Amino acid sequence: MKLSNIILEDYWTKFRPEAEKLEAEMRDTYNRDDIHVDIIQHSNGDHAMGKVSIHQKEDLRNGIYKNMKNFLTAKGFEITGGANFYDYDDDSYSYPSIKFEFAI
Repeated sequence: MKLSNIILEDYWTKFRPEAEKLEAEMRDTYNRDDIHVDIIQHSNGDHAMGKVSIHQKEDLRNGIYKNMKNFLTAKGFEITGGANFYDYDDDSYSYPSIKFEFAI
């Protein structure tokens, strides 16, 4: 196995169990199967970055979007971005999302 494969594998997969757990918890809390969570370790190794995407073809209601952000904040995550809109541009989709990070 190449060293680059080992490094990239750890970078992308280190927090997979945490992402799957958070995704399941959010799906259960909001009774939705269209929530997807990704978490990766930052290259400097001192924090991780995550993204919650809601794969629906419309904006979320503002109250639900704010509630999801509050849910993540209550879990100790710092909200760093995201947008509550859906867009389709010929060959790509943009779904409502919330970006977050946390110290390792």
